[in-house]
Amino acid sequence: MKFRIREDRIKKPTRFGVLVESILERFNLSEEFLVEAVRAKWPSVVGELIATHSFPDRIQSGVLYIAVDHNVYAGEISMMREAILERVSSECSVAGLRDLRVLVRRDVFAARPSHVGNGRGKV
Repeated sequence: MKFRIREDRIKKPTRFGVLVESILERFNLSEEFLVEAVRAKWPSVVGELIATHSFPDRIQSGVLYIAVDHNVYAGEISMMREAILERVSSECSVAGLRDLRVLVRRDVFAARPSHVGNGRGKV
């Protein structure tokens, strides 16, 4: 066990949500946490068809990066940019997104497990 003598401590009862937020900030996990929230609701944000060919890859500096497996879906998502940003903000409780970028990355979809729901798994 490591004792942290000079480190600030919380000396009063604290809500669990506040503790989780402080841990996410301390270990720089807040953007990963947000992208997982978006991934969980992605089919309801863009619809089942587009969700099978795309997924939120990461969030960096207020930009949501979407990986797609084909140029057609990249164009579709680009045309839906404003609607997607609005839905992500409202449905996923992700504030502060200022832009969306689409990346065509077929290699990512080949490495995804079949249970993720991309419609490409063996039955």
